[in-house]
Amino acid sequence: MRPYLKMLVGSVLSLAFLAAAPFARGDQVQGYGFEAAAQEITQLFWLAETASACGWASDEDAVKFKHFSVRFLSAHLSNSHRTALVSMVSEHGYEEKVRRVVREAAGINCDSSRWHTGWVAYKAAADQRDGEF
Repeated sequence: MRPYLKMLVGSVLSLAFLAAAPFARGDQVQGYGFEAAAQEITQLFWLAETASACGWASDEDAVKFKHFSVRFLSAHLSNSHRTALVSMVSEHGYEEKVRRVVREAAGINCDSSRWHTGWVAYKAAADQRDGEF
């Protein structure tokens, strides 16, 4: 398995844990900092871009999912880590780099039921909790 795919699997498990925990907006998760959030947000952007590239989602749905992901992860970070995360994803070229990785492996990933199922589950969870974050 390619390194970025391994990272995505880890992210799926980590985000599933966070999504299951009852957090109030702004609560920090002990031991959860910028490094973990940066890895997870990149993996979630990758998933959204993959869904768009594979035709599982509209560009609008992918953007909406990315915005939710930033809000969700940011809600569990300290102020300085939240600022750093938003700055990272806002950096010129960040999203294009994620798209490039997606394009390079689109053929393989679009045929993967694992990624399609993951997208459907994450998108449904994001839609369900959109008003909370």
